[in-house]
Amino acid sequence: MDKPLSYDSLKSVLKHMSLKKREVINRQISELRTVNSRLPYVLENVRIGENYFGTNGRSWVAESEAVVDPEKSKVAIYQNNSHKKAEYCVNKSPEEIWEQLFDEYIRDGTVVRGSFYFRGIPELVKRKRENGKDLKMKVKNLELNTFEKEGYDSFIQFIDLDVLENVTFVAVKNTLAILSKPEIQTCKNLTVVVTYACDYPSVDQLRGLRNQHLQLEHLHFTLHDLQLFVQDWITSGREIGTRFSWAQKQSKDVADSLEHVKTHFGAVEAVSNKPYYGNGITLNMGEDRELVMFCDKSKPQSEKYIDYSWVFEMEVVAITPATGIVTTPDV
Repeated sequence: MDKPLSYDSLKSVLKHMSLKKREVINRQISELRTVNSRLPYVLENVRIGENYFGTNGRSWVAESEAVVDPEKSKVAIYQNNSHKKAEYCVNKSPEEIWEQLFDEYIRDGTVVRGSFYFRGIPELVKRKRENGKDLKMKVKNLELNTFEKEGYDSFIQFIDLDVLENVTFVAVKNTLAILSKPEIQTCKNLTVVVTYACDYPSVDQLRGLRNQHLQLEHLHFTLHDLQLFVQDWITSGREIGTRFSWAQKQSKDVADSLEHVKTHFGAVEAVSNKPYYGNGITLNMGEDRELVMFCDKSKPQSEKYIDYSWVFEMEVVAITPATGIVTTPDV
């Protein structure tokens, strides 16, 4: 007769089960509900907003039924892949529903595979932090789209910064101060998306970023801004392997940028082991490194705010002293 699993072995087995299987266990095996409720989940592509919560191909949207009954809400559950939808009326407010979903799926040690998209900073998140709710989610890819900076400090404390690598930040007027936060300035890869003509970060704010790869989607970033940016990279001694990518709609826009830098700084044609679209240019940064700039095609992305096809690329690369050949380590 097989021996039953020890408590530690049972926890290990449950931890590695899919979310779907663990939800089935929670519904059908009452003896395992307690231990199952204490263990973190591994979630796929979490999306959270003021009135919705989504993960693993499902989304919950809660709306108040105040006209019918102020103590009731309508909850719509969407199956993203099949486009199926189910609606229920429950005796809870949208805030109570959101809190129930948050407490069920977001636990200390919860792992988020894919991306964690956060739109807005719900009041509940602020309150949970104020009430001493202490948990850390293991999130590698964070997409932050909020219209206020208040509450950011409460939210970011739920993220394990030792795991966080890639951040996409949608910059608007009331949130630009977030660019000065250490975890944003120094995460490995940062994408700054500017969608409004009147609300965009200053060159000084962008120059303060120290990411290994900074990607900028910003149609109102000017050639003069680029000039100041290039000058800062030369004088501040950026590390070898540091990259800057500025998304553009047309290859001509990139060509104009390269020509502007070449004219202003006296850049010369680059010699590299990496293929370019057209001629790359280079500026000396010292005895062991150069700043190489070139035109590249935009990498396909699942979600884009604007359809960019081309990229102005800038990278700090090492020079091999014996040959003068520029080497470009992968980032």
